[in-house]
Amino acid sequence: MIESLASGGQGLARLNSLVIFVRDALPGDKVKAKIVKTKSSFAEAELIDLIQASPDRVTPRCSHFGTCGGCQWQNLDYLRQLEYKTLQVKEALEHIAGFAASPLLPALPAQEIYFYRNKMEFSFSSDLEGRLILGLHLAGRFDQVFDLEACFLQSEISNQIVQRVKTFCREKRLSVYDLKSYTGLLRFLVIKQAHNSGEVMVNIVTQAGDASELKILAEKLVKEFPMVKSMVRNINTKKAQIAIGEKEEVLAGRSFIVERIGAFQFQISANSFFQSNSSQAEKLYSLATRFAQPGPQDTVLDLYSGTGTISFFLAQKAGRILGIESNPQTVEDAQKNARLNRIENCHFICSEAKDYLALALLRKEEFNAVLVDPPRSGLHPQVIENLIRLSPPKIIYVSCNPATLARDMKMLCESAYSLEKIQPLDMFPHTYHIETVSQLFRRT
Repeated sequence: MIESLASGGQGLARLNSLVIFVRDALPGDKVKAKIVKTKSSFAEAELIDLIQASPDRVTPRCSHFGTCGGCQWQNLDYLRQLEYKTLQVKEALEHIAGFAASPLLPALPAQEIYFYRNKMEFSFSSDLEGRLILGLHLAGRFDQVFDLEACFLQSEISNQIVQRVKTFCREKRLSVYDLKSYTGLLRFLVIKQAHNSGEVMVNIVTQAGDASELKILAEKLVKEFPMVKSMVRNINTKKAQIAIGEKEEVLAGRSFIVERIGAFQFQISANSFFQSNSSQAEKLYSLATRFAQPGPQDTVLDLYSGTGTISFFLAQKAGRILGIESNPQTVEDAQKNARLNRIENCHFICSEAKDYLALALLRKEEFNAVLVDPPRSGLHPQVIENLIRLSPPKIIYVSCNPATLARDMKMLCESAYSLEKIQPLDMFPHTYHIETVSQLFRRT
C-alpha cells in the first residue's frame, strides 16, 4: 500500500523498516511493484500492476501522460496535489531545518491548472526511420524525445505553432542536431506567450549554419499567427544541450514580447528569465511585497532581482529599491523595464549576490528589508553569512525548492532570525514543484 508522496513525486511505501519509492504510484494505491535499485536506507521500484486504485486518482487529460516527463501528477486530484505540496514543505522544514512546528500556511491554488505556462521548450530529434520529430523528453531520459501531438500546459496557439514548425522543417528536409556526431542544424524550439497581452515569441535554437529557410518559416508564421510579434534564432555552437545561444538573430518582428503583470509592462527577450506562470506570478509578487511591509522611507535590497519584476511591486510602497543580478543581459532588461514603466526609485547593479553583500558590509550600508529569490540551489553559504552580518530587520525569502529553503532557514534561524510565516504558492499544477514565500524577522 502506498502511504504518501516523496519530494520527487514518487509514491512512498514501507516494507518493515525499508522505505520504498515507487514510480507512478499514488497514496492509497495498492500495487504490485518490482524493486530495481537498493540502497542502505531505501529502495526504488517500478509499478508492475495496480491492484486497487486510490480514490484520489483521476483520468489524465493528456494522451502523453506516463510517457512525458512533465506532468507527473496529472492523474492526482488537484486538491490533493495542494495538500501533498504543503506536506513536502512541512517535512523539509522538520527533517532538514529541525523545526518541530513551523508557521506554515496551506498552499494557495493556481488560478488555472491547464494552459498556464507562458514558456515551453521543445526538442528536435529523429525517430528510428530518420524522420524529424519535435516534442518533449521521455520521462527520465535526456537523450530521447517523443513526437508531440499536443501539450495542455501552454496555449492551443503554441500547439499549432509546434505542428507548423514541424511540418515545415520536414518538407524542407532540415537537419537535426545529432548528440553523438555534433552535426546538424536544429536543436530546440522555444515558445513564449505573454499571458495577459497575448504576444508570442518563437525562438529556434540551432547550430551554426545557413538560416535562409528559417527566414521563410518566420514569414509564414507571422502571416498565419498575427500574435507572433517576435521570431528569433539563437545560435548555440557548444556541445551542451541548452536552449540558449551565444548569438541571436531576429528573423521577423522585434527581439522581445511585452507582458503585463499588475500595473507593469515587461519586455521579455529570448534568454531572459521570467516566471513561467503569469497569473500566479502577480500573486507571488504581491505576497512578497506584503511580507516585506515596505514604507515610503524604506530602502529594500532585492537579491537575484532578474528582470525587475518583484522590485517594481516593492517600489510602489518603498522609497528606494536596489536590485542585484549577475546576468548582464537580464540587468539590461530590468533597466529597460524600469524606463518603460517610468519607475525612478529602482536601481539595478550587475554583480554576484555574495560579492555585493561583501561590499555593502565594507560600506556599512543599511537596508530596511532584504528580499532573496535564488535559483533552485538556494543561497551560497557566503551570502547567508553576509546577510546575517548585514542584519536587516526583515528578510523575505522566495524559494522554488523546499529542500534548499529548509537548509538555508536552518542557518538563518540558528543565529539571528525567527521564521514568522511561510506561504506555499502553486505555480506548476500537475507537478511536484512548489513555490514559497517566507518572512523572517531579526531577533532583538
